[in-house]
Amino acid sequence: MNRSSVLLAALLLTLPVDPVVQADTTPVSLVADNVSFDQDTGQLTATGNVEVLYQGKVLSADTIRYDEAAEEVTASGNVTLTEPGGSVFLADSVVLSPDLGDGLINGAQLLISGRLQVASSELQRNDDRFTTLHNTVASSCVICETDPTPTWSIRAARITADELKQRIYFEDATFELLGVPVGYFPGISVPDPTVDRANGFLQPNYRDSDIYGTGIKLPYYFVLGDSADLTATPFVTTTGAALLEAEYRRRFVNGSIDLGGVLAVRDGMGGEFRGAVDLNGNFAHQQGFVSDFDINLASDDSFLQQFDYSDSDRLTSVAQVYRVRKDDYVRLSTIGFQSLRENEETGTVPFVLPEFQYNRNFRLDGIGGLFSADANALGIQRRMGLDMIRGGGGLDWRMDGVLGPGLLTSVTASGEVDIYQTWNDDTIDDGMKGRVVPMIAFDFRLPLLKSTAAAQHVIEPITQIIYSDALGSSNLPDEDSLLPEFDELNLFSTNRYPGRDRVETGLRANVGVKYNRYDPDGWHLGMTFGRVIRDEPETGFATGTGLAGRWSDFVGAVSLDFETGMRITNRALFNKQFDVRRNEFALGLESDKTDMEVGYTYLAEDDSNEALGFQPEINEFNFEASHRFHPNWEVSGEWRYDVATKENLRAGAGITYGNECAEFDLSVSRRYTSSANVPASTSISFSLNLAGLGDDGSNEWPSRACALPG
Repeated sequence: MNRSSVLLAALLLTLPVDPVVQADTTPVSLVADNVSFDQDTGQLTATGNVEVLYQGKVLSADTIRYDEAAEEVTASGNVTLTEPGGSVFLADSVVLSPDLGDGLINGAQLLISGRLQVASSELQRNDDRFTTLHNTVASSCVICETDPTPTWSIRAARITADELKQRIYFEDATFELLGVPVGYFPGISVPDPTVDRANGFLQPNYRDSDIYGTGIKLPYYFVLGDSADLTATPFVTTTGAALLEAEYRRRFVNGSIDLGGVLAVRDGMGGEFRGAVDLNGNFAHQQGFVSDFDINLASDDSFLQQFDYSDSDRLTSVAQVYRVRKDDYVRLSTIGFQSLRENEETGTVPFVLPEFQYNRNFRLDGIGGLFSADANALGIQRRMGLDMIRGGGGLDWRMDGVLGPGLLTSVTASGEVDIYQTWNDDTIDDGMKGRVVPMIAFDFRLPLLKSTAAAQHVIEPITQIIYSDALGSSNLPDEDSLLPEFDELNLFSTNRYPGRDRVETGLRANVGVKYNRYDPDGWHLGMTFGRVIRDEPETGFATGTGLAGRWSDFVGAVSLDFETGMRITNRALFNKQFDVRRNEFALGLESDKTDMEVGYTYLAEDDSNEALGFQPEINEFNFEASHRFHPNWEVSGEWRYDVATKENLRAGAGITYGNECAEFDLSVSRRYTSSANVPASTSISFSLNLAGLGDDGSNEWPSRACALPG
């Protein structure tokens, strides 16, 4: 009979699953090229592309026989058994119970979730739950015909897969890398690859340092319900250091919390109970409000650097509530700092509470232009030094227009009011002080466009004329405007102080020109050049900023962007004698194979800022890059060099190999700088991640390429 007529659904087979308890009359579907039934022996034989479907299971083979008396299903020739959970069995022959749940499979291979392959001489199925394999080799790697040795494998006397607990148990197991035994385990277990989250050890990380010696990090992952987990990582070293790292994560309907930290019970250097903590989270609230926080603390100045956690010299903690809408913005926050600098007195570091900002844009009927109103508050507290509270607000109005043949104009008028209350400072009297800042500005731009077959050119001369004044008290604290900078980004700003405590005053003009060239081949050249001219010399800015005096320094910037992903920028500040005060060069490249950043920074020696004190010359070169020179190989490196002192600051290199089943990462770094608490040191790190053994299943690496036989 032909195949189309041999689809038997509960016609030839009604298989009793448990005759003692209850007969299960679930229909069985059989599809085959040919089917015969011997009434004398009670045997059904199906041949030719046979498939049996029962309760989500699919058994395929060249030949399948069902013996009604023995209650056995025998399959041979290209046998495949697919489970509802995704496991696939491949075998030469099988003998199964009628429900396909129990039985013996010879010359078996098991593929779990399309990732973990297990080959064995014999496989047994019991209770429709346990799958036991004998004399096994397990791996998630591609096996090549010309090179059958996988990147990694586990050879075990027996492997048992428990479908109910979703775990795989290895007995008398040897772990091999590239065919070489590197570890033995009498018994271990790993989660089934179909499991997203399960308790168990994660893959270790090897670390070595001149400071803390050689150590191993061995993480253990705990599942704490559907929305929380904990990873605890013991870290012990040859110097006697004993640390415990931990990361707790919790997810909610409207947000999340992540709590991480490390505690050194012994640091291997004579210290005890040192550590650090990092707590962050965010939550969405009604009416569009969002709250978030990021808290960072360390037990002392040197802990984070000594154990390669961070090179930060100051830790910042922030908690805030904010809302952003089309026409308004509101934020309330608090900020704390912990200084890790050896020469900075912790008591002088400020604590910010509150920091409040509100802005709203609106229009008024009968009056053109756009209005913007703001209100703000800032509170500063210290254990030693100035305490203050500042509150204020302002209103500004802007109108844009076009004059004549394309002259773009705008006029801006604004007024700001600030009230200060100060305490505990020798240079500022205690009490309340106030200031009013009126400002008016005119902006003129004339963009000129020229298009040719070779390129499109846009040149835009810009002139801004500004007048502002500060009326009221002049002896006010400065908490947020200590570090003004002058570059192409704020060349056309009405106030170049970064905060609100200081404002530019007087009559002045910002003059400059912008030029852009757009090439048909896809690259773009941009240039900006200009300076500030004042009616009266400016005395508020330090000389080193380039903004002091009647004539500011020149500021210039050049950028080149290419379709290949390369970007080159150079920003410079130089005086009227064209002596360079600051120069910053950067070259970046992002492509499929290469990511690179090259930079050079020069800052001239400066002693003009009383708040900062003497600042030595900075003349540094930095390089950071990674390159995938082969689909499965990537190298990376970094280097920072002090050109002025001709000394290295930091250097590092790494190499990574990855394929469909593994990632090996080896890196080494050297920090050449030292302080009173942290000497120069070299650190080495090695990590190994294996796909199919408790990982998250993500892998950016291509599969190993197999050479053609012969």
